[in-house]
Amino acid sequence: MKRLFGAIKDELPGAVRRQGGGRTVYIVATSGHPNYGDEIILRRWLRLLAKTEPDATVWVDSPAPGPTAALMRDEHPGLRTTDTLYRLSWEAPSDDSREVAEFVRGALDDPGSAPRWIPGIEVLRGLGAGDVLHVVGGGYVNSVWPRHLGLVAGAAWVAERTRASVAVTGLGLLPADDAAREVWKNAARRIGVLTVRDQASLEVVRANPDAVVAPDDALLGGAAGLLARDAATAPDVMVCVQTDMLAVPFDDVVETVRSTLAGWGVTSGAQVGFVECIPRVDRAIYDALSDELPGARFYSLWEILRDGLPARPGQRWISSRYHPHLVAAAAGASGVALSVSEDYYAVKHGAVAALGSGWTQARVGDRGLVAGDAGSLPARAQDHGVRLLATARRIYAPHAR
Repeated sequence: MKRLFGAIKDELPGAVRRQGGGRTVYIVATSGHPNYGDEIILRRWLRLLAKTEPDATVWVDSPAPGPTAALMRDEHPGLRTTDTLYRLSWEAPSDDSREVAEFVRGALDDPGSAPRWIPGIEVLRGLGAGDVLHVVGGGYVNSVWPRHLGLVAGAAWVAERTRASVAVTGLGLLPADDAAREVWKNAARRIGVLTVRDQASLEVVRANPDAVVAPDDALLGGAAGLLARDAATAPDVMVCVQTDMLAVPFDDVVETVRSTLAGWGVTSGAQVGFVECIPRVDRAIYDALSDELPGARFYSLWEILRDGLPARPGQRWISSRYHPHLVAAAAGASGVALSVSEDYYAVKHGAVAALGSGWTQARVGDRGLVAGDAGSLPARAQDHGVRLLATARRIYAPHAR
């Protein structure tokens, strides 16, 4: 099989040849699902690279390379999309993260063991001095999706077996079972720049003594660029509540939102806007309450990606989603961060609180909820962005300015 791989490699030089005059940057992300937070994180990194390295070849490895290519088509002139590391992780014979990691490493060592993905594997094997592999931020590498630990194993393989630089930034790693922790123990020490977005995640990567807690990647460059220009005309009350990953019945979520809106004196749909982070998944709360609140405004994912999040001072938000909490609080809005699962979303909202948000942390079923203020996050958001730019310089130096 190795001999066959060599023949295929000779016949497909275009699959491995460096394009353009710049280096290769290989980004691992979870774009294309689509999901608001995942899309803005990738877009911010691509826009930075478009300014600093427009001649680079930028590969984005995501679980949905087609939608990613369409969504990000204008963000970098050297953009190419693939799903190689995801494919290898999905191809593994077990959901055990350790076995997934072993399979991915084995396929990178011997591409013939995963022959369907040889052209993509060869891109990774072809990374060299000056190139960068960067796993960007999000909450997608943990025990909720145990096969995603294969992404970490792939990054560590590149760090160990090639001359490329490897970075991991802004990940949320909880929940992390024993298998996930073992994969990180083996991988973390090989990664040159490693940041996570909460203190509990830092404990998972202690094998790398230089790992640190850092602001969420979405704040790269600050929060202002994520806000809608016409936010001043947005409703005074905003709701972003999901139907996925619930640890409680959705009817209980609806009742919590309903009672909170009533407690805030909301009597008219004109007072309320509903924000969607994942199409359909986040529309259900609007559908459940729209008959009671006729005229309520609905903001689709595509609208907020195009125009920005309609967040401003003076608003009150109810959000179960992490990134609307982060961005709206940075804009000066007050709100309630509604946790729908303790081992995943409570940690996420706690990370925003650590960045300065004063929003009330609540559980489904809580009553009499009062919106907490934005805290220090509006004043600190720009500093958070500056800190992330400093991390970018470490990753992409000397190109990031």
